[in-house]
Order: sequence, then structure tokens, then C-alpha cells
Amino acid sequence: MLYYPFANAPVPVLQQAILYWDDLATVVAPGWEARLTDRMKAVQDAGLYRPLEADQAFGPFELHEVQGELSHALKQVPHDDLIPPAEPPDGEFSTLHVGKLHKSVANELRRQDLVYPHPGNPSRLVAAPALLNIVVSLIAGRIAADNNARSGCTGPRGLRPHTDIRTAHRFNTEPTSGYDVTACWEVDLGPLLPVPRDDVMISDLVHFRTKYDAERRRLMLAVDELLHQLKQAGRHPQDAYRLVEREITEATAELKAAARGTRWGWVTRPVAAFVALAAGSGAVTEPGLEAPLTALSGAAINIATTQLRRSVAGTAQNYTYLHRTQNLVGGAG
Repeated sequence: MLYYPFANAPVPVLQQAILYWDDLATVVAPGWEARLTDRMKAVQDAGLYRPLEADQAFGPFELHEVQGELSHALKQVPHDDLIPPAEPPDGEFSTLHVGKLHKSVANELRRQDLVYPHPGNPSRLVAAPALLNIVVSLIAGRIAADNNARSGCTGPRGLRPHTDIRTAHRFNTEPTSGYDVTACWEVDLGPLLPVPRDDVMISDLVHFRTKYDAERRRLMLAVDELLHQLKQAGRHPQDAYRLVEREITEATAELKAAARGTRWGWVTRPVAAFVALAAGSGAVTEPGLEAPLTALSGAAINIATTQLRRSVAGTAQNYTYLHRTQNLVGGAG
């Protein structure tokens, strides 16, 4: 799981990462260790955190590599929303660490008066939240694409972009003028991946994960197979689901039985996976199609058609994820 746009993931996303994903990655800048929250440090201590720092994990990307995407994204936002605050903020939500950027990108943002150096912290640029979302979303998307081109996205080194910020997801994926688009399935995976309602300690989540690691792996492999089948051109979601229905049903039943052994209240939080169709498949034949699928275990998965933007290189992320962390849907376990 590659969480963006911030280095510290919120609790609902952390819970998903620990319980189901191989590890959690975020984009960080030099000195990141001192800025981790206690929960993120606990994830790091458990060996489940992968910091992605410029000059080590990625480029950083020079202006000529991202200028087209950056310029296009900036045009989608009203200029007033891009103006940095007159007074430097106290928190990190309106500051951009220069360590995440190539000097050429930082200079271009300064030239456009979209950022200015923080007077109390020369390593940070003051920026509007909308600009921060654009820049870090662009970086995260590039990191995932480059990484997955080398190692694939389904292996232990693969990266799947996740965010709980709707605007950050939009800047990275939604169609805009001037870009090619590709047909896409939006799959609600929340019913398959319940998390505790209560503020459960990270160490307890790690213990649960370790104890039921085989069950976790089985479920996530089944989910991956569902997404893979959905990518195939011309395949109806019902047909894709039938190929993995038994495995998903048995895997979810195993984890639900394990969850009942805890004293935690388990809930379903909406998590949407966006699955780009295979290259050359064209548009989905029924653009308004919705296909609610029900596993034998009773978990309902809703699948609907939408579109994803292709990058300037003509590619689209195979899988991206949007968490709606403020909403709860029913209960689980």
C-alpha cells in the first residue's frame, strides 16, 4: 500500500494496511523519522513500514519529466485555490518539504508564486493545500508507475496508490481535457476488508495479523485475482466474480471467524479499487453498468463503470484505491 499525500497515514488506513497488505509505504523527506506519529513508529517497529525518500527510493523527478502533468493539473484548479496562505501555518498540511522535489520543480513553483520559503523552516515551502495535493499525488503516481514497471504491482515490492483525500485521488486519476482516458471498473472492496471500530493498539493489530497471516494472504490473493479477471477486455463482472467466488467466500469466512475471537467491534469502511481495463480494450460497453455481487458469505461487493486518465506517457495505473475513512457501512465479524 502506497499512501499519499501525507507521510503519516490516518488510523483507518493504518488498520487496513496492517491487517491486509504486505506493508505500508509513504513518500517522505529527509528527517522523516522525527516526524512520524507514534502509531507510524509502531508500524515501523513491526517491520511493516517502507519510507520512500528522494535520492534513495526515487529520482526525484526533474521538471521536464513532470511539467506536462503538473501544468495540466494546475489548470484544473481555480487560481485562487492555489495561492499560498499569507501567514505560514503551524502544521504540515500547507507546507511542502523541498526534499521531495527536484530543485527545478521547486524553482518553477517559486517562479509562479505558488510557494515561498517558510521563514522558520528553510527546508519547507509554504503552499496551499490544493497545490500540496497536486504535487505529492503526481510524485506518488510516478513512483508507483516506475516501481511497478520494474517489479510488477502484485509482488512484495509492488506499490498500489491509496489515498483518503478525494481531491488527491482526483488530481491523479480523473479524466481531464487533453488526456486520453481508459475504461475502468470501480470496485467496493470494503465489505471484504473489515477493520476494528475501536482505537485498537497497533501491537494488537500486528499480533492478529501474525496469527492469521495465512488467512490474510489467501484473501488478498483472491482479491487480486478478482481485479485481474476484471481487467480482461469484454469480461462481464459477474463472469469475473464467478471465477473467484468460492475462494473469496472461504477466505472471508476464515477471517470473520478469527475476528469473532477478539473483543473488538468490527466495521466495514468503504474502500474503492479502480481497475483500468487492459490496453486496447476500448470503452466499457455499458457505461452506466452497476453490478452488485453477493458472496456466499453474504458480503456484498458493488462494481460500477467509470474512467481513468492516462498519463502523458499513455499509461494508466493498473489499480488505485480511495478510502472513505469518515463513513461506516454496517458492521462485520
